[in-house]
Amino acid sequence: MRKTLTKTLFCIALLLTFFLGDALGDVRLPRLFSDGMVLQRGQSVPVWGWANAGEQVSVKLLLKGKVLGTVYSATADAQGRWCVMLSAMKAMGPLSLQVGSTDGQSLIVSDVWVGDVWLCSGQSNIDTNIERVYPQYAAEIDADTTARVRLFQVANEAVLEEARLDVRSDGWKNLSRKTAWRFSALGYFLGKRMARETGVVQGIIQSSWGGTPIESWIPRDSVARFVPRMAEEARYYCDAELRRLSVEANAHAAKRWNQMLDEKDPGVQSGWMSPEFDDAGWQRASQYRLPVRLPFNGSYWMRQHIRVDKAHAGQSALLLLGTLVDADYTYLNGQLVGHTGYQYPPRRYRIPQGLLREGDNVLTVRFVNRGIAPKFVPEKPYCIRWDDGTQFPLAAEWAVSDGTQMPLQPSLPASFQNMAAAAYHGMLAPLAPYGLAGVVWYQGESNTDKAEVYESELRCLMADWRTRFSQPELPFVVVQLANFMAPSEKPQESQWARLRESQRRAVLADPHAALAVAIDLGEANDIHPLRKKELAERVALSFDNLVFGRHRLLAPSPVRARQTADGRVLVTFDQKIRATQGFELAGEDGRFHNVIADVQGNDAVLQGSGTRVRYAWKDNPVEANCRSVDGSLPATPFEMDIIK
Repeated sequence: MRKTLTKTLFCIALLLTFFLGDALGDVRLPRLFSDGMVLQRGQSVPVWGWANAGEQVSVKLLLKGKVLGTVYSATADAQGRWCVMLSAMKAMGPLSLQVGSTDGQSLIVSDVWVGDVWLCSGQSNIDTNIERVYPQYAAEIDADTTARVRLFQVANEAVLEEARLDVRSDGWKNLSRKTAWRFSALGYFLGKRMARETGVVQGIIQSSWGGTPIESWIPRDSVARFVPRMAEEARYYCDAELRRLSVEANAHAAKRWNQMLDEKDPGVQSGWMSPEFDDAGWQRASQYRLPVRLPFNGSYWMRQHIRVDKAHAGQSALLLLGTLVDADYTYLNGQLVGHTGYQYPPRRYRIPQGLLREGDNVLTVRFVNRGIAPKFVPEKPYCIRWDDGTQFPLAAEWAVSDGTQMPLQPSLPASFQNMAAAAYHGMLAPLAPYGLAGVVWYQGESNTDKAEVYESELRCLMADWRTRFSQPELPFVVVQLANFMAPSEKPQESQWARLRESQRRAVLADPHAALAVAIDLGEANDIHPLRKKELAERVALSFDNLVFGRHRLLAPSPVRARQTADGRVLVTFDQKIRATQGFELAGEDGRFHNVIADVQGNDAVLQGSGTRVRYAWKDNPVEANCRSVDGSLPATPFEMDIIK
């Protein structure tokens, strides 16, 4: 009853707070209300839209052409806004949603299902799509076509003024290899898993933007409490003319910088990508020890010769160039086969049929870097792979040469999506108050420099979104940052670890939130680890508990740490564990040192005394091995005081 009343009150509030960025008139609906949509089961859900001022609007659901339950009605206010509340429904479908007005206008939304709806939000690890992880799960992805999972992807839009009326989107899509290719891999696997477990249609909404800080996803007044300078900067750039000029200046500067680079680059002017070019005078170097002058701005060229046998000459193939830093233009026998503008995407370039010839072939990579040295990321695949499975490994040694050095490209603050409330106004607020089963929040990489305030910001985000969606108990699953960067054997002060602790503490204080621990799913050389299916399963386990009242064991979590009279520290977890490594104790001087753990049931037993204990407190704590007793889930990293 309380949820229904709250939703009704919010429906009224919705009519009072819409920002009208477009002219209103004929009856219309937000993009969320489109063919193939999924409505949340088990709760009253709002349907809202716009019509002519004063128009009476009717809303009804049809099952096989017959009205299902109540016919709902509302009157559009002076600005043309209206909203009705649908009664809670069980899972069912397909239905039709019919919206009509007294002036004869009518809309019908087809293929409507009642099931579960999940919102996936955050930065680039939510953005990481099926294309990126495809080699990891190729057979499964190729075989997928299911109407039991619907995908809704919100287009990126940064808004610094008031919230938009609606999001930009192509609408709902049935899950398939094609529709999911650019969709969140985590959302894809979550939808499939929940459909399999519940037997009902799942709706996955992706609203995320790579590189955005948490401040972009909360109201500006809230940001002002935590990072005042960011809120002030956003207010400054609310001036549309200033934004326009900044964007234009950035675009013109970037264009001219690249033109000058090409004009001055001897490789471009003299055709260093040509197979006929003689690179005998170039220096030879390993791709992992490049002789680069720092700081580096400009172009850098690398070439190697590849011999292809008669059997594979002329065949199409895939060139795998691992991951490169930063931008690259890659040529084979003088033909451009691939270009990537920044460092993170894996380079998988298709070699067209007929380009590879028998005998000698020349592979050329032109790096274009701004303030960062050219780099081949270790432990990535560097090879040519033919369709028959044959692989030709590339040599680690290349012929190398500077292209041209440039001044650092001037930059103006035109990354508006990173400013306070920008994504919130453009990509989150317009979705509310659509009915949701839960939210996945995977973000934090862009906030490791402000890890100390992240706990408060995350609490603020969860509270605000619950208010915005009028669901005071809306479940959140927060994905803790995965392991990343070089491992360290010694204790390490880590902002990544500090942010993980902020995530843990924010969730610990919230009875409707859970933590999905990913400390064993990361990659030292990639900020976007690929094992998104395994991560989705951990997210789903959390929702099993939060939403469906099950009692799944999640990642082991510490309850307390206490000093014993016989000189030991007992760290008690919420379940039985197994562990030996990854723990550290700090003495009175505050300095941490490694300790080995013994296990007694729920307790990790550490020999020694101290004031604080921490576990897996590193950027990449590969040695940390505390897990659930069956070994399936890793313990969460943490730091806590020791009770005397």
